[in-house]
Amino acid sequence: MGNYFSKKDNFEKKVLAMETIIVNMESKNNSSIVYHDNNYKKIIFWFIIIEIILATNFTNQIFSSDTLSEKAMCLVYSFLISIVIYTFAKLYRFTYVKLINYNEKNLKKLYSGLERLFEERKRVTDYEHTKKLIQNYENFKRKNFCIRDQLEHHQQHQPP
Repeated sequence: MGNYFSKKDNFEKKVLAMETIIVNMESKNNSSIVYHDNNYKKIIFWFIIIEIILATNFTNQIFSSDTLSEKAMCLVYSFLISIVIYTFAKLYRFTYVKLINYNEKNLKKLYSGLERLFEERKRVTDYEHTKKLIQNYENFKRKNFCIRDQLEHHQQHQPP
């Protein structure tokens, strides 16, 4: 009999541990999404600021230089810097999206593990049979309670 109670306690500990892990993973994933989205927005913002600064700087150099090759090099540098920053931003986004997807996949595995734990518990305890017994007991209790109330009500209204 002590073994039965220890199994019940063990099941509850497993469920509690799984729920704790799931809650921690969800909060970690949600905070990671917010953090990386904010970082990506900052990267884009600074990308635009750097582009404006580079455009004004290169525009001044283009108008101040006399040779066509210097003007062309300014445009090429502007274009290359834009590509590098854009590539960095997209690479960062790709990396954190993969990280988020990996965490969500692990979260789905945890949920399925919790579901399997409950399914195993249902098989071990014969859940459906126990549920039917409880329903029958509740029906029996309600029926007896109604009969008892009727008897009490009937006895109260009878003359002594």
